[in-house]
Amino acid sequence: MRTRILIPIALSLLAACSASRPTAHVIINNDSDKDIPLNLSISNKKDMGQSPMVFNINIKPGLQEMAPEKLSRGFYSVSAETSNGLVSTSRNVNFDSDRWIIINFMHNDSLNIQRKYGFVDTTMLKKVNGKYTGMDMYSENRRPFTSSDIARTASLK
Repeated sequence: MRTRILIPIALSLLAACSASRPTAHVIINNDSDKDIPLNLSISNKKDMGQSPMVFNINIKPGLQEMAPEKLSRGFYSVSAETSNGLVSTSRNVNFDSDRWIIINFMHNDSLNIQRKYGFVDTTMLKKVNGKYTGMDMYSENRRPFTSSDIARTASLK
Protein backbone atom coordinates (compact mmCIF):
# COMPACT_ATOMS: atom_id res chain seq x y z
CA MET A 1 0.00 0.00 0.00
CA ARG A 2 2.81 2.41 0.88
CA THR A 3 4.70 1.64 -2.31
CA ARG A 4 1.64 2.56 -4.36
CA ILE A 5 1.76 5.99 -2.79
CA LEU A 6 5.56 6.43 -2.79
CA ILE A 7 6.19 5.42 -6.41
CA PRO A 8 4.02 8.18 -7.98
CA ILE A 9 5.53 10.74 -5.59
CA ALA A 10 9.08 9.66 -6.48
CA LEU A 11 8.29 9.76 -10.21
CA SER A 12 6.80 13.25 -9.96
CA LEU A 13 9.89 14.47 -8.06
CA LEU A 14 12.18 13.04 -10.75
CA ALA A 15 10.10 14.69 -13.48
CA ALA A 16 10.21 18.01 -11.61
CA CYS A 17 14.00 17.85 -11.29
CA SER A 18 14.51 17.19 -14.98
CA ALA A 19 12.04 19.93 -15.93
CA SER A 20 13.94 22.51 -13.86
CA ARG A 21 17.02 22.53 -16.06
CA PRO A 22 18.03 26.09 -16.94
CA THR A 23 17.55 27.41 -20.45
CA ALA A 24 20.13 29.29 -22.50
CA HIS A 25 18.55 32.05 -24.60
CA VAL A 26 20.97 33.54 -27.14
CA ILE A 27 20.17 36.94 -28.63
CA ILE A 28 22.46 38.33 -31.34
CA ASN A 29 22.58 41.89 -32.65
CA ASN A 30 24.41 42.36 -35.95
CA ASP A 31 25.04 46.10 -36.22
CA SER A 32 26.51 45.96 -39.72
CA ASP A 33 25.00 46.10 -43.19
CA LYS A 34 25.78 42.53 -44.30
CA ASP A 35 25.41 38.91 -43.14
CA ILE A 36 28.19 37.63 -40.89
CA PRO A 37 29.09 33.93 -40.41
CA LEU A 38 29.40 33.24 -36.68
CA ASN A 39 30.66 30.21 -34.73
CA LEU A 40 29.12 29.89 -31.26
CA SER A 41 30.30 27.31 -28.73
CA ILE A 42 28.83 26.45 -25.31
CA SER A 43 30.93 23.99 -23.30
CA ASN A 44 30.57 22.69 -19.77
CA LYS A 45 33.56 23.75 -17.64
CA LYS A 46 33.14 20.92 -15.12
CA ASP A 47 32.54 18.00 -17.49
CA MET A 48 35.35 18.37 -20.03
CA GLY A 49 34.54 14.94 -21.50
CA GLN A 50 31.19 16.24 -22.72
CA SER A 51 31.41 17.60 -26.25
CA PRO A 52 30.55 21.31 -26.55
CA MET A 53 27.42 22.51 -28.31
CA VAL A 54 28.60 24.22 -31.49
CA PHE A 55 26.43 26.41 -33.70
CA ASN A 56 27.60 27.69 -37.10
CA ILE A 57 25.11 30.37 -38.07
CA ASN A 58 24.87 33.20 -40.55
CA ILE A 59 23.62 36.27 -38.68
CA LYS A 60 21.67 38.81 -40.67
CA PRO A 61 21.75 42.54 -39.93
CA GLY A 62 19.57 43.43 -36.96
CA LEU A 63 18.37 41.66 -33.84
CA GLN A 64 17.66 37.92 -33.81
CA GLU A 65 17.20 35.13 -31.29
CA MET A 66 18.42 31.56 -31.55
CA ALA A 67 16.27 28.64 -30.42
CA PRO A 68 16.53 28.20 -26.62
CA GLU A 69 18.62 25.27 -25.37
CA LYS A 70 18.14 23.36 -22.10
CA LEU A 71 21.37 22.76 -20.17
CA SER A 72 22.27 21.00 -16.96
CA ARG A 73 23.18 23.28 -14.09
CA GLY A 74 26.80 24.37 -13.83
CA PHE A 75 29.51 26.65 -15.16
CA TYR A 76 29.84 26.96 -18.93
CA SER A 77 32.23 28.72 -21.25
CA VAL A 78 30.39 30.56 -24.03
CA SER A 79 32.51 31.73 -26.94
CA ALA A 80 31.65 33.41 -30.22
CA GLU A 81 33.87 34.24 -33.18
CA THR A 82 33.44 35.27 -36.77
CA SER A 83 34.20 32.56 -39.31
CA ASN A 84 37.52 34.14 -40.25
CA GLY A 85 38.53 34.30 -36.56
CA LEU A 86 39.20 38.01 -36.82
CA VAL A 87 36.89 39.01 -33.95
CA SER A 88 36.03 36.80 -30.99
CA THR A 89 34.77 37.00 -27.43
CA SER A 90 34.15 34.55 -24.62
CA ARG A 91 32.55 34.57 -21.20
CA ASN A 92 32.12 32.15 -18.33
CA VAL A 93 28.46 31.83 -17.36
CA ASN A 94 26.91 30.08 -14.37
CA PHE A 95 23.68 28.40 -15.49
CA ASP A 96 21.97 28.13 -12.11
CA SER A 97 18.78 29.55 -13.66
CA ASP A 98 17.63 30.67 -17.10
CA ARG A 99 20.18 32.97 -18.74
CA TRP A 100 20.02 35.34 -21.67
CA ILE A 101 23.31 35.60 -23.57
CA ILE A 102 23.45 38.82 -25.58
CA ILE A 103 26.06 39.12 -28.34
CA ASN A 104 26.64 42.44 -30.13
CA PHE A 105 28.60 42.50 -33.38
CA MET A 106 29.62 45.78 -35.03
CA HIS A 107 31.35 46.56 -38.33
CA ASN A 108 30.95 50.22 -39.32
CA ASP A 109 32.94 53.33 -40.07
CA SER A 110 33.69 55.73 -37.25
CA LEU A 111 31.15 58.34 -38.36
CA ASN A 112 28.21 55.92 -38.20
CA ILE A 113 29.36 54.58 -34.83
CA GLN A 114 29.68 58.11 -33.45
CA ARG A 115 26.21 59.05 -34.75
CA LYS A 116 24.63 56.01 -33.12
CA TYR A 117 26.54 55.75 -29.82
CA GLY A 118 28.06 59.22 -29.37
CA PHE A 119 31.68 58.02 -29.29
CA VAL A 120 34.08 55.49 -30.82
CA ASP A 121 35.84 53.29 -28.25
CA THR A 122 38.96 52.18 -30.08
CA THR A 123 40.09 50.03 -27.12
CA MET A 124 37.25 47.57 -27.82
CA LEU A 125 37.27 47.80 -31.62
CA LYS A 126 39.75 46.66 -34.27
CA LYS A 127 40.17 48.45 -37.57
CA VAL A 128 39.48 46.01 -40.41
CA ASN A 129 39.37 47.12 -44.06
CA GLY A 130 38.94 50.76 -43.02
CA LYS A 131 36.00 50.04 -40.67
CA TYR A 132 35.87 49.45 -36.94
CA THR A 133 34.92 45.89 -35.99
CA GLY A 134 34.12 44.48 -32.58
CA MET A 135 32.12 41.91 -30.67
CA ASP A 136 30.85 42.05 -27.10
CA MET A 137 28.98 39.49 -24.99
CA TYR A 138 27.18 39.69 -21.68
CA SER A 139 24.62 37.62 -19.80
CA GLU A 140 21.48 38.47 -17.88
CA ASN A 141 19.36 36.38 -15.54
CA ARG A 142 16.21 38.25 -16.60
CA ARG A 143 14.68 38.52 -20.04
CA PRO A 144 15.84 41.75 -21.71
CA PHE A 145 13.25 44.46 -22.31
CA THR A 146 12.30 44.62 -26.01
CA SER A 147 10.27 46.89 -28.27
CA SER A 148 7.39 44.36 -28.25
CA ASP A 149 7.22 44.83 -24.45
CA ILE A 150 6.80 48.58 -25.00
CA ALA A 151 3.94 48.00 -27.46
CA ARG A 152 2.28 45.50 -25.09
CA THR A 153 2.58 47.91 -22.13
CA ALA A 154 1.14 50.78 -24.20
CA SER A 155 -1.85 48.65 -25.26
CA LEU A 156 -2.67 47.85 -21.61
CA LYS A 157 -3.18 51.52 -20.72
